[in-house]
Amino acid sequence: MSGSSNSHTKKTGTNDFPTNVLLCPLCGEANGCSYAAGRPHSECWCNHAEFPEGVFDRIPAEQRRKSCICQRCLETYKNQTEHQQEPHS
Repeated sequence: MSGSSNSHTKKTGTNDFPTNVLLCPLCGEANGCSYAAGRPHSECWCNHAEFPEGVFDRIPAEQRRKSCICQRCLETYKNQTEHQQEPHS
């Protein structure tokens, strides 16, 4: 099947490497995105998650809004920023 494309990838527009919408752009692991997997967005884990300001700044600019981050990367970010905000004694 020459010339066929995977429905879960799309061109980023900035290079010839496709973005896999089922993978987290930060760690490269499965992101658990229901919508990208073809299920209703209402089923996605992100509907019950809180995304703090700055969490998406870690994604390279050319990859933003192309695939979702995973729950583990979200929790890692929250833990790191929480520790940075704690006063040092």
